[in-house]
Amino acid sequence: MSAPVIEVDDLWVRLRGQIILEGVSLAIYPDDFYAIIGPNGGGKTTLLRAILGLLTPCRGEIRILGSRDASMRRHLGYVPQFRTFDFQYPITVREMILSGRLGHITRFPRRYGADDHARADEALETLQITDLADRQIQNLSGGEQQRVIIARALVGDPKVLLLDEPTVYVDAPTEAHFYDIVDQLRDRMAIVLVTHDVGVLPGLVTRVACLNRRLYTHDTDEITPDMLDAAYHCPVDLIAHGVPHRVFPEHPEE
Repeated sequence: MSAPVIEVDDLWVRLRGQIILEGVSLAIYPDDFYAIIGPNGGGKTTLLRAILGLLTPCRGEIRILGSRDASMRRHLGYVPQFRTFDFQYPITVREMILSGRLGHITRFPRRYGADDHARADEALETLQITDLADRQIQNLSGGEQQRVIIARALVGDPKVLLLDEPTVYVDAPTEAHFYDIVDQLRDRMAIVLVTHDVGVLPGLVTRVACLNRRLYTHDTDEITPDMLDAAYHCPVDLIAHGVPHRVFPEHPEE
């Protein structure tokens, strides 16, 4: 088995005097599509922020590609919640995507070089939005804006793509197209998806866990009743419409 690209060991996070994460441990491997589900306020975004180095845990260790060095976080791509972006900001698609290269520029003053522009062109082509490069982001459709967000995360050539509730504010066709794009990226990077909605888990998922302060998992692609009971602290019924979803246990024949 390949070495983990992300290792979280006994992670504890306290914010404003309250424990948000308690003893969380997990490992993400290069071929993973790892889904983390759980109720709102359960610590999912906090876990991503800790991995990204945006907050400091009170206990535990996080290793990226086997290292605790903060510089290794340049290998992480991040797609935050759709609503966190101000799409009224006067910036073009190319300018927004290039901003994803800032963490790779060590010289001062910070200026984009030929390699940065080449990476941006590659991301534009990958997401099939080259024709939008000079458009203002505020003039794009929701689906086009979603592609720009992904391109911005990809421009740094990440080893891991972290997705925080990426489809919660988009319509069903945009959501379906989003996961088509993610499927095309799986051979290039590991993917971690966090969501509060059990119903949005795509069939691409290889492992699934439940998080509500503590992490509950059996390291399989199925959600089990005991995982849900532990994370949600109340009875949860799983309902699949049409073809059974691959993250659910097999339905018994009537």
